[in-house]
This record gives sequence, C-alpha cells and structure tokens, in this order.
Amino acid sequence: MNIRPAIAIAAMSVLAACSAPDAEDPPAPVEISPRDFVLLPCGPARADRPCALIAAGGKRILFGAPAGVAATLSREELRLLDGVVVFSLRAPDIEGLDEVRNESWRAGRETPLLTVGPRGVLDLVEGLNKAFEQADALRIVEEGIPAGGYDAAILTGRDALPGQIVFDTGDVQVTVIAGGFRIVYDGQAEVDLRPCGGDREPLKASDADRIRVNVTCEATDSGLSWPLQAAHFVVRHTSEH
Repeated sequence: MNIRPAIAIAAMSVLAACSAPDAEDPPAPVEISPRDFVLLPCGPARADRPCALIAAGGKRILFGAPAGVAATLSREELRLLDGVVVFSLRAPDIEGLDEVRNESWRAGRETPLLTVGPRGVLDLVEGLNKAFEQADALRIVEEGIPAGGYDAAILTGRDALPGQIVFDTGDVQVTVIAGGFRIVYDGQAEVDLRPCGGDREPLKASDADRIRVNVTCEATDSGLSWPLQAAHFVVRHTSEH
C-alpha cells in the first residue's frame, strides 16, 4: 500500500482527536429486547453531524461517525456493534471512526468491524488499520488483550453502491437508496436515513403495509428530523420486557 494515504489518515485521526468535543456522559441505557427495532441518538446534537444507532433483531448498526461519537455510546453498545455505516467520506462524517474502532475493541467487540461507505471506504479502513498497528500492540502490552482478541481490532470495508444490499442477516437488511440508506426489519417495518443536503428524490415505500419512518432534515408526519433527541421505537415487543 502507498504509505502517503496511511500518513494522511493518521494525521486526520490525530487532528480529529485534538478537535473532538468534550466527552459527555452517555444517556441512560434504554431497555431493548432482541425483537425490537429502535433508533437511538448518538454523536453531537447537530443536524449537520447525523448519527443514529439502530438496534434491530438483536443487531447494532451505527449510522454516521462524527467526532465524539464513541463518548456518547455505552460500553455495552460499543461491544455489541455489528457494523458502521458512514454517509460520506467528508471529514465531518468520518472523524469519529477511529474512536469507534478503538473503543469498541477495548469494550470487547469480538469480530472485525464492518464499515460500509461510498467508494473509497476500503482505502479509508486500510489506512486506519495501518495507522493503529503500533498503537494496538502497545495497548496489549499496557492493558492486556481485550476480551475479543487481537484480530478484532481491525476494520473491514464494503462499498455502498446504489441499490445494493450492504448488510443482511435475514431479518435485518440495509439497502443503499438515493441519498441515504433503508433499514428493513423482519419485512414489517422500514426506516430511511437521509443526511441533510442529500438527494431530494421523493421517498418511496417498498411495501405499503410496512411501518415506515423517515429521518431527514425536516420532520414529517411519518418521520423524524436530525439530530435525534431520544430513543424512537419503530417496533417494540413489550411482552419481553
């Protein structure tokens, strides 16, 4: 790999760490059952720094990685992360990715963390992994191997191409749509996430019988606006609580 991208990524990570907002205490944990579908707020409370933690079918997917995001997630949420989706490769949208990588590993994440994003995300994660090789080794010397093991530290990448399914567990499916991403849970509910300034193409339902929630710049009758202020249950199985 050309060393120049790795150096650039390392420099970006250091600058992000220096300029990150002061850490805040994570919000009180929300009780979530494995069959719930819920949107949780994360990151700085700014519309231009979109961030949502999606819990669905027992999976946790972080959408958006602005600076300071790891400090807004609990240790358990970090440990259970199954993937990160970045809306763009602009600095404000990825400055927290190194935080998520390192803190979720420290929390005990057990597998490499899938990172989905626009074309170029593979170079991004390769650069971050290279930049933190020595830091990972030093952490093990100083703190011991995290519960998930040494190999769990790394990020893996996947391009998000228009119309492509980028995450699929059978009951949880993430698809690239115009200007954002659609999360469908168990065929019964869907959430569209579109950051501000994205494509303004009208939102289209893939199934009229589904529960639908749209997250955009302006709230609608069936949606929410950035930044998310509180947990929003799309599907909730109260009998399991």
